[in-house]
Order: sequence, then structure tokens, then C-alpha cells
Amino acid sequence: MSTLKELGMKKDWLYEVVLSSFDKNTPHAAPFGVKTTDFNLVTIEMYKGSNTLKNILTYKEFVLNTIDDPVIFYQALYDREKINFGLAKMINAPVLTDSPASIEVRLVNSIDLGQCFMIDAAVVYVHIRHRSELINRAKGLVFESLIMATRMPHLAERKPEELLRENYRIIKKVAPGSKYEWVMQELLNKCGR
Repeated sequence: MSTLKELGMKKDWLYEVVLSSFDKNTPHAAPFGVKTTDFNLVTIEMYKGSNTLKNILTYKEFVLNTIDDPVIFYQALYDREKINFGLAKMINAPVLTDSPASIEVRLVNSIDLGQCFMIDAAVVYVHIRHRSELINRAKGLVFESLIMATRMPHLAERKPEELLRENYRIIKKVAPGSKYEWVMQELLNKCGR
């Protein structure tokens, strides 16, 4: 069996994944951040009232699907019917068949922190379909921050919607006609801007 270390996880780093679980008999997917402190357990913080938290507390088994394509992340948020689901190998939970790797886990502890729950789950099985870098937002944010810093003297203060539009403009410039351009346009539409 593959391990979290083989996936490239580092202790205490937060990685973006799409968590899949069953909601009754229907596959459910939602983006979350996950980390590990010992490579045997994973930890996720979840807000109270979410369907995903309800599913985990009810069924106790779920899958953490790594992503290397932001379109899958987008689909988990806004276009779930386009996600391709299969069944996990060792637990009773759905898996995203288009994800590079899946981490099958079983709930071992849930701690009520007031507005959210801290979920600890034991790694049962790791399936690597193909190698890819895990998504940790720090790298991209550093690049963007460095680039933005070089332009600060030339930019007036901007509202978030202006920053979204600027990111869209850049994506159209560096990846014209791409799925990333499409996702950004959809995001702007969803945000009503």
C-alpha cells in the first residue's frame, strides 16, 4: 500500500483535497484542507451544519481525493453532476475517479470546537493513480504576492471584484481558450460581477 509520505505530504502542511462521502446512497463531494502530524492520521476542520460533516459523523468513512486540476475543485463547489465517482477499495465511500490519488480514511475522533468540528481519521488505504504534486496554496500565493508587490507603486487600491477581474485578464493572456479561463469566467458569473 502507498503511504502519505509517498504522496509527498509533509508534516503539518495543509493540502487542498476534494472529500467524497455518501449522503444516504448518493455520492457527495466538497473541497477541504487536510493535514497530518504523524502520517497515520489526517485532520480536517469542518464547520457545523455542513452536509459533509453530517455524512462523516453518520457513516464514519470517507475519501480524500487529491487534485491537480482546479476544474475538479470548481466542480466540487458548483458543478457536482460533472464529477465521475467510483467506489473506494477498502471502505464504503465514493471516490473521484479523475483524481491523481485517493486516501481512504475512517473516523477515529471528532471534537466539537464551538462553530466547527476537528475531525481525525485513520488512513486505511492510499491509491495513487498517477503522480502529481499535492496542492498547497502557499507556493502560488507567494508567486502572486511577489508579482503584486513589484506592481504596488503603480496600482491604486482595488476592491476584491477588481482583483478577480485582473486575475481573469491574466488567465486569458497566459492560457487563452483554456479550461482555466472558462472556470474563471464561471466564477465571475457566480459571484455576480
